[in-house]
Amino acid sequence: MESTLRSQTVPINPREIKKHSVLSQKCPICKQEISFGVEHGFLEKVERYPYPHVILHGDPLHALIVYIDADFLIRGADTARSIEIHRNSNTFSQIIKKWSNPY
Repeated sequence: MESTLRSQTVPINPREIKKHSVLSQKCPICKQEISFGVEHGFLEKVERYPYPHVILHGDPLHALIVYIDADFLIRGADTARSIEIHRNSNTFSQIIKKWSNPY
């Protein structure tokens, strides 16, 4: 995937990347290979790279944090075992919205 994206001579369209690309990273905590994507509109709004992308998963729940560069490549990763989810209706509705449309 890396060589394909870098060999293009036209600017990369973030919407096309999302349609055709899925990234994956092994989680250091649970050792699972986690596949993920990024929402179409979000890539167009990124102001600074690399940007962090958080993937909640596992039992017990933990987070894989990947740092993605302007070429849509992973430049680093981190984890978090300590997670807090605010218990209010707005947060809950956003979680449900995200769950129903993960990308």
